[in-house]
Amino acid sequence: MRDAHPLTPKRLTMFTFRVEDADGQPAGDLELYMGMPGHAIFLRRDRRVFAHVHPSGSAPMAALDIAMPSTRPHAQHGAGLPATVSFPYGFPEPGDYRIFVQVKRPGRVVTGVFDAHVE
Repeated sequence: MRDAHPLTPKRLTMFTFRVEDADGQPAGDLELYMGMPGHAIFLRRDRRVFAHVHPSGSAPMAALDIAMPSTRPHAQHGAGLPATVSFPYGFPEPGDYRIFVQVKRPGRVVTGVFDAHVE
């Protein structure tokens, strides 16, 4: 999902990705991947910028397990995850970037690749 604003450096942008099934419907089977709903890499084409970003509003599962061990059984880590995952990111400088987004669906990690131009 993308808004109409051009991407500019030093402006926080919320990148929201919708995971769909083979029929184009929202995927209802997302699982946590390494304790998070997803992971994103923002990489400038010349590799001068690299950022590993976690979804907005997520906390590391290890921290939650320590804080509330009886309410966070590992078997339910993926229960009720939405089909969208959002990552907050602000590009530090102009250029062409590649964005890699990884989510997990029934036991399998899937990767989406997107290109972005920052003015």
